Amino acid sequence: MIYRYLDVSLVIYFSFIFTGVDSLSELPPPRNLSLSWAHCSLTAKWSKPTDLDSGCKVNYTVILCSKTKCPPNNTTYVDYRQTSHLSYKIFISNENEICITIMTNPLMCENKKKSKPVHQCISPPKALVNNFSCIYYSDKKMNCSWNFLSNISDLQFHYGVLRERFSQRPCTSYITSGPLKTGCHMHSDDIAEKMCLIINRTTEHDPTNSFVIEPREIVKPWPPKLKIIREGEYLHFQSSTPDFQPHCWQHMYMYSKCKEKDDQVHTGDKHSNWSVRVPYDEACRYTVRVQANYSPYCGKGASDWSEPEYYGEDVDPNWPLMVAVIVIPVIVSCCLITALVLFKRHKDIILPAIPEPSLLFKDMLNSNNDGLSKNIGVGKLYVPIKEVVEKDVSLEPKSVLYPGP
Repeated sequence: MIYRYLDVSLVIYFSFIFTGVDSLSELPPPRNLSLSWAHCSLTAKWSKPTDLDSGCKVNYTVILCSKTKCPPNNTTYVDYRQTSHLSYKIFISNENEICITIMTNPLMCENKKKSKPVHQCISPPKALVNNFSCIYYSDKKMNCSWNFLSNISDLQFHYGVLRERFSQRPCTSYITSGPLKTGCHMHSDDIAEKMCLIINRTTEHDPTNSFVIEPREIVKPWPPKLKIIREGEYLHFQSSTPDFQPHCWQHMYMYSKCKEKDDQVHTGDKHSNWSVRVPYDEACRYTVRVQANYSPYCGKGASDWSEPEYYGEDVDPNWPLMVAVIVIPVIVSCCLITALVLFKRHKDIILPAIPEPSLLFKDMLNSNNDGLSKNIGVGKLYVPIKEVVEKDVSLEPKSVLYPGP
């Protein structure tokens, strides 16, 4: 019974709430909504709704959607705000179609709810260029480039920082393709702030293309230079740092070794002097690349990956066994061939002729002395010649014919 009474009470409570909501009346919507482009800004103006009670205070909800027609359909909005003024201004590029939605909201109004939305769409001006892009690549230096839609030789490029009073300066260093301008080099102390970039022509009443950029969101420095140093059993990866805002950088090192397919990634920051150390394997060749990433605390962006640097050489772990299997048999074969050649050349010295023992004993028993020499095949023995020595020596008397001294 208790649960039955509880269910009935909840039904009555929610019925009362919905009945009270339905009993609220809508506020009247804003009137005379108009939109207009200016340099890098969009301005919306409207009038106060009619038939408002004198004691009713209201404000207005403004929703801006880009790249869509009105009314927007499940589109992510670019800006959402509430204001008590009858105008709204936002810095935005004029390269896309914009839809503005405005509603009246009750602040101090009895039995009132917000009004129905009022939509207004504004189209972009005629495009003079396309594929417009910029990169912030160094301290106070930025490049912007574009593709021209037609052969317009009198394009002008201006830029400046978006402040309360916008002042623009002309480009002094154009990037050209023949007579046509396709980009601009900028060098300014104000590049780190939100900027307005304008492209127009020298003639009047021509469309103006304006672009709003945040240089800190389009950071792209040149790839760092990489150095690999061996320190004992470790390899030390060290790279250069972009030349602006050093505290905002992290370096990502990607390396592989021994023909591995999966790359390993290590991070170096200012606390490690933007470097890392990894264990070194002498049997491997290391392939290393580095990328400089802008910290999310400072902005957004990263450099391209550097060209790969190499260190060491790949060595087959079975190399000693392969050397033993191949080299040792070759050395043994060469030694055997050399030994055979030498043996054949000096055979008589190494293996002289030796008489057979049976013949030797037979000759010893034989009284014939020549039998031994004949049977052993060495011929007769050498008999030296007796030297003739005179035993009786006498002196001849002096000759009478030779008187002498």
